[in-house]
Amino acid sequence: MTTVEGMTEMAIEPGRLLGLAEEMATRAREEEAGHAALAVLAAHAALEATVNRLGGETIGSFNYRARFLPKWHDLCERAIGRQLEAAPDLERLQALRDAVVGFRGDPERLDRRSTSPPPEAPRAVGAEEARWAVETARRVVAEFHRAAGRDAPGWV
Repeated sequence: MTTVEGMTEMAIEPGRLLGLAEEMATRAREEEAGHAALAVLAAHAALEATVNRLGGETIGSFNYRARFLPKWHDLCERAIGRQLEAAPDLERLQALRDAVVGFRGDPERLDRRSTSPPPEAPRAVGAEEARWAVETARRVVAEFHRAAGRDAPGWV
């Protein structure tokens, strides 16, 4: 399937992705990073699926192909008129995800003009980072819904 409509039919619900992230975080052990890495990736995927859904509902010209953090930035500016208080954690989660997949560049920012220090990702991903990623994803979704005056999904 190559159409956007076909791709949305294949999309996994954000709540299912976050459930998978939680399962992997529970299985994670400090000595085996595979489950922890999967938890980080699934938590990030849950957030990306959420921003795609909310952006598509809220913004007529939403760019599904844009990078993750710029999509959140745009959605927050248009839907709530400001960035989330959890913005630094969103940036850190992106940096953690980038570390898991081997990205070797400067950390991505929500706002390229930001003068705050960029997030730092740990050198290794373990159980603690996996649990943090899951909790961060829940917090981000809950905060956005609260700020937008919407009911948070039941999976938060």
